[in-house]
Amino acid sequence: MERVGHQAGNLAKLALGALALAGVALPLAGAFAQGPEMAAQELTAEQVTQGRQLFNDWSCGACHVLSDAGGSGPVGPSLDGNNQIDHDFIVGRVTHGQGAMPGFGGQISDEDIDLLARYIVQAKK
Repeated sequence: MERVGHQAGNLAKLALGALALAGVALPLAGAFAQGPEMAAQELTAEQVTQGRQLFNDWSCGACHVLSDAGGSGPVGPSLDGNNQIDHDFIVGRVTHGQGAMPGFGGQISDEDIDLLARYIVQAKK
């Protein structure tokens, strides 16, 4: 009888552990599941204005062409009509930089980098 009680106690501990793990994993899974969906959603007029402002505040147009923001820079690749770049590419490049492109991770918040990337993807079409 003592053995059965011990096994039941172990099962209860396992169940509580699984429940705690699910409590942590489900919100994280939801965040990852909506990431690409959010990146593909059309921006509101306010978000477009904010994204354009970020593009200009951080002088992106000094190097990149993006007509919607008045960017005419000759250094970096033109963003207008550039089908080679997507949201994730822009986030990675803005965050970490590469070549002549400086990284802005730690200077621009992750939320603003995400908005800037979403803006560029929408505006470059």
